[in-house]
Amino acid sequence: MLAGAAVSGLYAAMALMSYGLRLLTPVLIVAAVLAGRPLLVLCGRTFVGADRILVRRVPIGRIDVPLSEVGLVEIRRGLLMEWPVLYLRDGRVVELAAPMRFWFRPDLDYERDLGELRAQIRHPVAGIHPQWNLLRLVAGPVLTLTAIILILIDPPWASDVWPLRPHAKRLPDACTMLDAKARRLLPGAQVDHLFSRNDDADTHVMRHTCQWNATRPAPDGATLIDVGRLSIVVELDHGIGPTSDADEAHRAFLRETKIDIGGNEARVPHMGDEADLIVEHPGSGFAWVAVAVRKANVEEKIDLIYQGRAREREAALAAVGLAKLGISEIKFG
Repeated sequence: MLAGAAVSGLYAAMALMSYGLRLLTPVLIVAAVLAGRPLLVLCGRTFVGADRILVRRVPIGRIDVPLSEVGLVEIRRGLLMEWPVLYLRDGRVVELAAPMRFWFRPDLDYERDLGELRAQIRHPVAGIHPQWNLLRLVAGPVLTLTAIILILIDPPWASDVWPLRPHAKRLPDACTMLDAKARRLLPGAQVDHLFSRNDDADTHVMRHTCQWNATRPAPDGATLIDVGRLSIVVELDHGIGPTSDADEAHRAFLRETKIDIGGNEARVPHMGDEADLIVEHPGSGFAWVAVAVRKANVEEKIDLIYQGRAREREAALAAVGLAKLGISEIKFG
């Protein structure tokens, strides 16, 4: 009962937070089978009188059995429990709600009560014949195995809506996060203050951006931004209405991972909750890669452009490293 209540409670919390009341019905069914039924069984009673047996089973109600109608007392055994069953002379079977015990361990109270029940039977008793009930035997392991598989496949505490899951509450300065690394990757790179800002004004979204440009002088003295460029966008989302903050960040992640015709996209394992590597092909003169990663309620995107198409692999490795570094700079708690 406790195991069933724990499993049902975990998934009830996750279902209500993620989908509202739409998943409440299957959760109630699981709770009724795993936790409700054992609780009802514990409420059962058997009263033995001078000439009759009164059986109280919840929610079936009361059954009155004359002792003269009982022809056999048999023990029926399930996965964990065993309990007596009355076979009546007219062919009916009455399953008693008590006494009951774990069949694999001795129970003096059970033996005493069972002995009292058998002593009241005035007709010959064939004896105790342990019998496995196939439905009870199979139902317990199947339900238990299903619950274990569900937990292993989709543990509730790993869900984005799990209330104890660490979420970020603030973002560091975007330029500070990667400045040292950006200057090593792009010698001579400078922060472009036109595109770099920290915007915390919106109550639902915090967005910090920074861009570094590596430039070279043209023969005519103009400045050309074609040596390389690095930009980072970090977004922290707060939930709106029934939508959790992690769901909002997931939507932002989907927007950032939409690729144009000719681009390639691949999943990056072991980084945040979801991460994709995107390779763009704007022309033969540039290697342009982007890495989008989401962890809890934070979505981050790294764009890295190198001069020379042959540097795509180098750019991809560098962008993945930058994305990992950026996420590690954010405090989740």
